[in-house]
Amino acid sequence: MNFLAHLHLAAHTQSSLTGNLLGDFVKGPLPSGLPAPFDEGIWLHRKIDAFTDAHPEHRAAVAHFEAPWRRFGGILVDMLYDHWLCLHWRQFHPQALPQFLGESYGRLLADDVSLPGGLPPPLRRMAQQDWLASYQDREGLILTLNGIGRRLRRPLPLGEALATLDAAQWRAGEQGFLRFYPELMHFSALQLAAYRDGDLA
Repeated sequence: MNFLAHLHLAAHTQSSLTGNLLGDFVKGPLPSGLPAPFDEGIWLHRKIDAFTDAHPEHRAAVAHFEAPWRRFGGILVDMLYDHWLCLHWRQFHPQALPQFLGESYGRLLADDVSLPGGLPPPLRRMAQQDWLASYQDREGLILTLNGIGRRLRRPLPLGEALATLDAAQWRAGEQGFLRFYPELMHFSALQLAAYRDGDLA
């Protein structure tokens, strides 16, 4: 999953927003040496990503992309899931998206001061520049994917992959997301409860 979903799931489970986003940047075994709430978020992030990547709905969405885009299907679908989460936000969270993002960015920037070494630069820029609001629009999604594509070992305009999906594939992916995401919310809550009970499997 991408940044918006991890923020939402952190709020849903009442775990560290910053810790859940650090899961993309902190590698290796836990404990990491960071404060315990951050480690908890990193642990949950890893569980969420593993569940998502193995889920039939996510795999079906990846399969909609043909070569050469399918090798980047995980990135593409994770970004699409953030897009669809934006569009269906009120179905999953009572607070309006702009207010949720503003509060989340404030929490991240507060942790930037207290976190050893500060936030990873991409997270700091995301919070300062409100990247996630742009995911609501297909054009913003394309720009973000192209930015990701420029950082690949062999740069390519990753946003062009979205144009290869026809209307039926787009609808199928969106409906798959709407079936999948409540399962992920339930899974996340159960996993965090197990973590807090000492079951770290």
